[in-house]
Amino acid sequence: MNAIYARVSTDEQAHSGYSLQDQIASCRNRLLSLGLTNIQEYIDDGYSGEFLDRPALDRLRDDLRAKLIKRVIVYDPDRLSRNLTNQLLLSDNIEKANAQLMFVTGDYDASPEGRLFFSMKGAISAYEKAKIRERTLRGRRAKANSGKIIMNNKPYGFDWDELNSTYTINEEEAKIVHLIYDLCLKKHWGSPKIATELGDQGILNRDGKRFNAMHVYRILTKDLYTGTAYAFKIATKKVGQYKIERTHVPKDNWIHIPIPAIETSERWQQVQQIIEQNKKLSKRNSKRDYLLRGILKCGICGMGMVASRLKSNINGHTCYYRCVTKSSPHYRLDAAKCPNRYIPVDPLEESVWEAFVMIASGDAALSDFLRTEELPANNHAEEIAKLLKKQDEAMQLKADVMKWRRTNLIDSNTAEKELQSITKDLSTITMQLTSLQKSQEKFKEIVVPTAEEILNANTIEEKRLLLLQSNLEVHVQRIGKIPEFWFQI
Repeated sequence: MNAIYARVSTDEQAHSGYSLQDQIASCRNRLLSLGLTNIQEYIDDGYSGEFLDRPALDRLRDDLRAKLIKRVIVYDPDRLSRNLTNQLLLSDNIEKANAQLMFVTGDYDASPEGRLFFSMKGAISAYEKAKIRERTLRGRRAKANSGKIIMNNKPYGFDWDELNSTYTINEEEAKIVHLIYDLCLKKHWGSPKIATELGDQGILNRDGKRFNAMHVYRILTKDLYTGTAYAFKIATKKVGQYKIERTHVPKDNWIHIPIPAIETSERWQQVQQIIEQNKKLSKRNSKRDYLLRGILKCGICGMGMVASRLKSNINGHTCYYRCVTKSSPHYRLDAAKCPNRYIPVDPLEESVWEAFVMIASGDAALSDFLRTEELPANNHAEEIAKLLKKQDEAMQLKADVMKWRRTNLIDSNTAEKELQSITKDLSTITMQLTSLQKSQEKFKEIVVPTAEEILNANTIEEKRLLLLQSNLEVHVQRIGKIPEFWFQI
């Protein structure tokens, strides 16, 4: 039997002219010109030549091992594989099966000289592919540095400006985005409830369907809506025919691309805080309500405390808080287990709430229960204001450079150098802002509930909300028999 092997990847079929029909026709004509019939075709449509895991190639190799094939004809060596090592491996498989390897673009010679030529051609093919990748990546990076979006992800609220490769605001959709933010900010609703409300109002997405919770969540959490688009956040590497390895790129190496803002940064930040608060308030799959769920910290290692119900009754208690490191070694800071013991839920929750009642009624001072680290001397307000001003100036300069390039006031090389310099400055400013803002978090105002609020809080969720709004963490430790708790900023 004479075998034709043809392969094409999707990209090559679109851009390189390696159509399957041309490969098969050329191979068949070559065999027929030699008077060879009994032809079997092995076709891999849409498979990369870098890897050997291809269905038609697997069948071909199986038939070779079964001694069913006398000749294998391929249009060109890089159709067999683009990897030189794989090319040599496959040619060796064919020779060991006592079959002949043929190419339309040139005969294969199994002599040492022929193998050398074959290896050189394979090396050149691999080199050409690497160069194509490098040029493509460089072109994408240059496009991003010039302020253009690399790929249109079609985000809701924006239209695509194909001429300038950027987003423009879709005014009608932007109104819906504003409504989604308003529902979150004013009513503290989460994504599922907002999606339901939009459906009840008859508001549909651009596909004419109801909004789902995930769609709403993306709109609420993507900083794209504040005029912040980034390129090169994720690095991808193909490690198999269907497997791609994705790694997160350090934020310093992201490329910032300015786009029109639908929402302000302040509103977006407030929404993120509400989302985090809603996560803590969420009952999820708990079989009972826990007052300190998401609030309680281990007083020894500082990790979170989780609640669980034990199957057996121990000392009259079935529900206990325990350090999360006891549930999973993944959370441990070192190999040693945290010595904090299991803490009964009911006595601890009663003691913590009683402390809040005493503070609110004036029977005790907050300082009686408070432990806190030494805070910095100031809240960095001036430094943050200066950095924000620098950030605005850098963004304006970047927009000016892009405008000068479009109007041919400066050449592309000068523009690219300037944009790279500005991007580095913006990354530095962003890092400094993040650091200062984290430090500033320690200055959150402590909000102690009033006596009236305490009296009106009847349910677990109402009490939990007051605890969350106080901006205090509850820390607890139990070395001996009696647990000890305290509040901490």
